[in-house]
Amino acid sequence: MVVGSAVGAVSAVIVSIFPWMNIIIRFLFMNIAASALMLCITFGKMRPVQLLQQMIALYLITYFAGGLINSVYYYTDFREKLIHIGTSLILSNLSWETVIAILLLLIPTSFILLRLIRRNLSERKEIYEVELFCDNRNIKTVGLLDTGNCLYDPIFKKPVMVIDETLLGELLSSEACNDMEAVRKGLRGISESSDNLAVSMENARRLRFIPYQSIGKESGIMPGLILDKVLIHTGKETICNEKVTAAICDNHLSANDDYHVILHKELI
Repeated sequence: MVVGSAVGAVSAVIVSIFPWMNIIIRFLFMNIAASALMLCITFGKMRPVQLLQQMIALYLITYFAGGLINSVYYYTDFREKLIHIGTSLILSNLSWETVIAILLLLIPTSFILLRLIRRNLSERKEIYEVELFCDNRNIKTVGLLDTGNCLYDPIFKKPVMVIDETLLGELLSSEACNDMEAVRKGLRGISESSDNLAVSMENARRLRFIPYQSIGKESGIMPGLILDKVLIHTGKETICNEKVTAAICDNHLSANDDYHVILHKELI
């Protein structure tokens, strides 16, 4: 967030020191390129639709916040107070050596504080109560919001959550469980014959194949199914997502059974 803000500030400075810049070039540089770069640095990689939504939100916030600041600055005595502070003896008589010393002290201190804050936030797990609905069945479980989950349906480009295989017995009928197990064996290459891969039309309608690649491991494919609905209880609100793709993980997601679902950030 700090780096994204700095990029916006530097862009504004560049526009200010080159007043002869063509208005079209200035618009493309400041309002398109710089804004998109700020958002990508702050929020990470986004799809074009998401980037457009974030840019609209950025301009709405900037419009209202900028209007409020201008109103306070020009229609109150706040401007005179700022000028008085800037021309006070304490600030106006500072030497360059003092300014550089202050900067050299503030910059590493700021980075240390930011690292401490990030470490504190990374240790706090965002765990929510989750309800999964599939074919007139529903179960309650616990989900972890993992910002590192970047799985998407390769065809429909929708975000994919990951669920523990232990949930299948409660979530699916016995026939659907057998079909899913046959598909999973086929993907692992341990199916005895191709006949075992046959699934019913109803279960095939929900079936998806999700490619993945993890750090330090080879890429692969996880079987997935379309859930009718997923409810995420955050404590302040209940978020409802319909037709959510859930990839089935062969391994336990949590060694201590703290959670059985890994949520995608776009579901929140």
